[in-house]
Amino acid sequence: MRIILAFLVMALSFPAFAAKPNHTDHPLLSAYEGSTIYSKDMKEYDEYKVFRGWDKETKEYNTEMLEGKVTKILYKNPKERSILELYRNYEAALATKGVEIIYSCNQANMECVNDYIGANLRNKFNISAIGNKAGRYVYAKLEQEDQIAYLILAVGEAYTDVHIIEMKKMETGKAAVNLQVLAEGIDKQGFVVVEGIYFDTDKATLKPESSAAIEEVAKLLAARADLSLYVVGHTDMQGDLQHNMNLSKDRAQSVVNELVSKHGVSAARLDGHGVGPLSPQASNASDSGRSLNRRVVLVAR
Repeated sequence: MRIILAFLVMALSFPAFAAKPNHTDHPLLSAYEGSTIYSKDMKEYDEYKVFRGWDKETKEYNTEMLEGKVTKILYKNPKERSILELYRNYEAALATKGVEIIYSCNQANMECVNDYIGANLRNKFNISAIGNKAGRYVYAKLEQEDQIAYLILAVGEAYTDVHIIEMKKMETGKAAVNLQVLAEGIDKQGFVVVEGIYFDTDKATLKPESSAAIEEVAKLLAARADLSLYVVGHTDMQGDLQHNMNLSKDRAQSVVNELVSKHGVSAARLDGHGVGPLSPQASNASDSGRSLNRRVVLVAR
């Protein structure tokens, strides 16, 4: 009896877990109702290795490195809720925010890894929720006005992992392209990267803010009547190679079409090509590097 009473006194002397000030949901993604925070860790700036599946041929994990503010929350699920119900609710919440799903898998169908993975995911990626034979996983991207956030969601039978990596968008328009910059690049190197040309994600549609840069290219061609150009599109390393090859060519052709249709440049002076991710100028392991690799280059013919 004395031992039982001692344990009761000790238990009552500790504050409730939920009362800890830093144990709150992340503003970008709230927990399913009835979930409780089991653990939470936040670093203002850190590296984060993303799990992106399992390569069955090489038997290695597909990964990606991110850098930014890293928040990791592990929730304990309500006992009466299934993985599917929890996952569908989180999925709906992500959809309302307009996120881009980069990778997802269902371990019940051995989609994440076709073997026993629980301990490996915990040790290598700090993912605790997914077990050997059950769990759903999503890796998504959310773009806001001045920020990019990557969301990792893993829903298991007893727990749910929510990891969020926040990073500032690279400022655009600071190295504004102009006629002199383009001409110097062509004269000195035979090519020049055109800063300020932007496309919709995974599409060849030019964004309106690209018009200023394209106008400068038109001025260059008007000033040099004997100049003909290869317009070369480049992508980052994400996704299928053939898809990126096609995407880069389509983007280059969009620039060609814009110059011909809106600025009266002769189509005979322009030739659009795409090399996909095959000629990077920075590492594809970080978001900033991938941003540099997505570019349009003018090459003198």
